[in-house]
Amino acid sequence: MSQDLKKVKQEDDQLKDSLPPAKREVNRCSGCRRKVGLTGFRCRCGELFCGEHRYSDRHDCSYDYKTAEAIARENPVVKAAKIIKV
Repeated sequence: MSQDLKKVKQEDDQLKDSLPPAKREVNRCSGCRRKVGLTGFRCRCGELFCGEHRYSDRHDCSYDYKTAEAIARENPVVKAAKIIKV
């Protein structure tokens, strides 16, 4: 019985060693490094910002909004016609 317990413990230790450490998500504003908690705003550029830096002009956003608007205008969404229920 004790051999089984030792074997299980060794396997458990091996599993712990093989797993990568849990990565914590950054919970600070990318502009001022202030803790944002649950009130953080995720921008389209992928960064997290506080209420002061959430707008693209306040944090020098790398996302190109003008190009995204032009692409949206040139490629309209195609929808099927609604079916009239009888």
